[in-house]
Formats: sequence, structure tokens, C-alpha cells
Amino acid sequence: MAREVIITTGSRLHWGLLALAPQVGREFGGIGLMVEEPQLQLSVTRSTDTVDHVTGSPGSIAKIREALSAIRTARPDWYSNRFYKLELRAEIPRHCGFGSGTQLSLAVAQALASQADESSLTSVELAARVQRGARSALGIHGFTAGGFLVEGGKQSSDEISPLVVRSDFPEDWQILLITPANRAGISGYVEADAIQQLGPMPTATTEKLCRLALMQLAPAVQTRNFEEFTTGLTEFGHIVGEFFEPAQGGIFADPRMAELEKKLLSHGIRGMAQTSWGPTLSLICQDVEMVTSLVTKYGYGEFCEIRATRPLNEGAGIQIKQI
Repeated sequence: MAREVIITTGSRLHWGLLALAPQVGREFGGIGLMVEEPQLQLSVTRSTDTVDHVTGSPGSIAKIREALSAIRTARPDWYSNRFYKLELRAEIPRHCGFGSGTQLSLAVAQALASQADESSLTSVELAARVQRGARSALGIHGFTAGGFLVEGGKQSSDEISPLVVRSDFPEDWQILLITPANRAGISGYVEADAIQQLGPMPTATTEKLCRLALMQLAPAVQTRNFEEFTTGLTEFGHIVGEFFEPAQGGIFADPRMAELEKKLLSHGIRGMAQTSWGPTLSLICQDVEMVTSLVTKYGYGEFCEIRATRPLNEGAGIQIKQI
């Protein structure tokens, strides 16, 4: 009997790297969080044709086909003569700081593995099949674990950065995502070039970020200390942003997000940080309606998409239906 595999996952927030081009030690690393929205849902069934049929936006279709090609190269014995119908029913916006490429590629890898009864693959094994993890591994670990994440960085270019902290994020800490319209964060080759032009991150900066990650942010999540976490996240975001300022033009990629942060700070609201290369500004709060009203009061609702979401403390959902 044929089967349909449905993969459902959320988005990854990446609040910043811990190291770049160090003289000694691991490179990259970082902290982040999986959230429920924006959500991705992918349906995969076997195709009776000798070609794949892919449905989704043009950019996502291209990403799915890249993942299929990589999987067949990695495991030709399993997949070279099998073809699929893949339907993307819900998509994560691309180039907004949500880790859409990793979640989509891993969803394809997981769906095909489930179709082939490969049920015990880890997220690292899935990522290797679709060639993800060149820099960050937060979305890789988050795909199967969810929650608040700290990764330890890479010692070699072919390594996937190990997960060193994973904690459930407090359910009553809400997340507001503010994304300026018509402005995309950088990715791919442009991202790689920008990182190369920045040069090494000063050791002192890495030390500050590691202290914040391991001695303030992670403990604050585990002890549910909201004030400690939001104060630390604001500081973390500024330190990272100051380092990346030459590449993105400011502490935040969109200057309007910098203006918004100043306005919210004047109201005593903390817990803001850009996710990845932006342009999305993420904000951790306890009263999302109050913060949203302030954001719209200042006119940001006119040119930004404002999403309220919650932490995703579990891995991707895998549903298998007999059809």
C-alpha cells in the first residue's frame, strides 16, 4: 500500500555566532531558538512516473530539487531509481532570518528516509545527505530537538557543529517577529563573501559572547529568569551586531529596526535581537499584545509583517498515512 509522509516543522531564530576565523579553537558556534511560526509543511508520496513532481514557490522548488539531487548522490543505492511527488503546503519565508533552507532540505531528507523505512537517522546524518551545516548547525539540531540551543562550533570544515546546550524554552515567554517588507537578508555565496571580508572576530568579543551564552542566557532559560534572559539577549545582539556592522551597514541590517529598538528600549522593553542576517527583529516578551500595540502605534505595521509566535520545544512532526 502506498504511503504519504507529512513533515511539519517551525522556524529557527539565530541570534549570532560566537567566533569567526579564530587563531585557535572552534569557529562559528552560536545560540538560537526554534519557534512554531512561520511553519513549513511538506507532503511526499512515491511517484509512478520516472520523474519527480514538485509543488511550491519557485525558490522552494529549486531548493527541493537541490536536496533530491544531493540525497541521490549520497545514497544512489536507495534513491537513484525512486521518484516522488513533493507538495509544499506551508512555506517559511526565504532570506528573512528563519533558516528556511535548512528546514526545507531536512524535511525532504526526513520524508524520503521515512518513505524508505530508514527510521533511525539523526539530524546530523540527514544534514550530511543534503549538504547543510557549512557554518551554523542550530537549525539542524533544532529540526529534531526543538527548544533553546547553543552549538559549540566547528574544528574542521566538514564537521557539523555539535550541540552543547538544549533546553525547553519557557512556554509563557512569547516571541514577536518583525520583518520589514521588500528587504531580504543575505545568504549563500553573498553571505560567505561578507564573512570572509569581515576578518577574524576579536578574542575578547568571543569571550564576551560565550560568557553571555553559557553563564547568563542558558541558565536564565533553565531557571525561567525572564529579566536575566532579556537583558542578556539585548547585550548579545548588540555585541554581535557591532562586529557585523561593516557587512550589514549597522547593528541591524535594516536601520528602521534600529530605530524601533531604541523606541522600545525607552519603554523598558528588552529582549531584542536580529535573527541571522535579518532583516527580522525578534523580541522575547511576556505581554505580546502590549508590545504589538506599541510597534503598530509607531507605524511599523505599515511596512512590516508582525508575527506573534511561541517556542517550539519539540522536533519536526512526522505523520505517515496509508493511501
